[in-house]
Amino acid sequence: MLDLQLDVPAGGGRREALETALRRSIRSGRLAPGAAIPSTRSLATDLGVSRSTVVAAYDQLVAEGYLSAARGSATRVASLRSPTTPDEDDDLFGPTPLHDFRPGEPAAGSFPRSRWLRSVRRVLNDAPDATLGYADPRGIDELRSALADHLRRTRTVVASRQAVHVVGGYGAGLGFLAETLRRRGVRRIAIEDPMLPMHVHTLRSAGLETVPIPLDADGIDVDLLCAADVAAVVVTPAHQYPTAITMSPRRRTEIIGWARDRDAWIIEDDYDGEFRYDRRPIGSLQGLGPDRVVYGGTVSKSLSPALRLGWLVVPEPLRGDLLAVINIRAGVSAVDQLALADFLQRGELDRHVRSMRGVYRRRNDDLRTLLARSAPWLDVGAGEAGLHLIANLRSAQLDEATVLAAADAASVGLLGLVTHHRSTAAGDGFAIGFSRPAEHHFAAALDRLGEVLSAL
Repeated sequence: MLDLQLDVPAGGGRREALETALRRSIRSGRLAPGAAIPSTRSLATDLGVSRSTVVAAYDQLVAEGYLSAARGSATRVASLRSPTTPDEDDDLFGPTPLHDFRPGEPAAGSFPRSRWLRSVRRVLNDAPDATLGYADPRGIDELRSALADHLRRTRTVVASRQAVHVVGGYGAGLGFLAETLRRRGVRRIAIEDPMLPMHVHTLRSAGLETVPIPLDADGIDVDLLCAADVAAVVVTPAHQYPTAITMSPRRRTEIIGWARDRDAWIIEDDYDGEFRYDRRPIGSLQGLGPDRVVYGGTVSKSLSPALRLGWLVVPEPLRGDLLAVINIRAGVSAVDQLALADFLQRGELDRHVRSMRGVYRRRNDDLRTLLARSAPWLDVGAGEAGLHLIANLRSAQLDEATVLAAADAASVGLLGLVTHHRSTAAGDGFAIGFSRPAEHHFAAALDRLGEVLSAL
């Protein structure tokens, strides 16, 4: 009637062995819920056992709930609710709060779907067949050229097509750079203190020792950097994460001088530098020292992290080693690269960023107004850039953990600062994003945040 491949061990009790084999097949999912299994007569013939042995095994599994039987129809696998294993229930990012003020992503609904779709359709219609083969691991020429033009114009980056490497997001690019530096003999790399923990993990996973360097009002402390005995540093000059500090002109000159004097490398993470609300965006650090700075950028904040598209602008001495590391691991869709090239060349990214600046400027203002009214015990930073603001606790009656617990109970997502600090001098506070909530939900999310903070 039905074919069923069962691994029934030889020797021992045949009924017990058959039961064990059937249980194993059902638990593993090889026999799906609702699947019909062979008749007792058919399976007995296939296995060379008596029909009574199979009948007894089926009866036992029906009694245990593994099988279901009804008069006049085939015996079937029961609809079991299997115990959830840790791996099956493992959510790397945890549950998503209903009112999400964690920094790091734009509102998913802000993605310009129709305009992106038009770019995808154009490139699929117009691209020659050759572009659908294995792509250059540095990125396709069309996108590398479009990025070089875009970055020169909008971020004052000194860029040529040859310098641009397309990567699967900035995090992937940072990992490739860490491996490249390790191959070139770098053992210790400086990081800003505080800094995004995920990026610290990426550097350490590549075998680099990370050395935290504190910040002051001008950015990373270059005097301490000089004393640190490191051969590279990672910085976020336009809008430091998470403190929201913009590196001062004097400090920019100092860190470029440090890199040239020490024959060291600077990795610039320009993750949201295009968003500035009080003036034109601050230009890149790389523009002051293209011979010493590797510039990294991404569309994760301007468009969507789902695209997994980022880029590195790399000084000539590092390009060969970086290519050897990336090799065939770049993993960036050529179709998405072509679509982004078209999106850039047609000015669509410029238009989208200009539009979102207006949205985020209003949200920034609304969030500051709410915090001033509902949480006078927070000292809100003055930064007018990026997609989040910084708020430090100045009340001895409250601590970071208490505020986070109250927010979590109300399904309000906040991110505490303590986990970002590498030093023991971490202060309590929060990096509060204003980009994630959908536009239609932002006012309600603000109201809920205000209720939580007012109640503390």
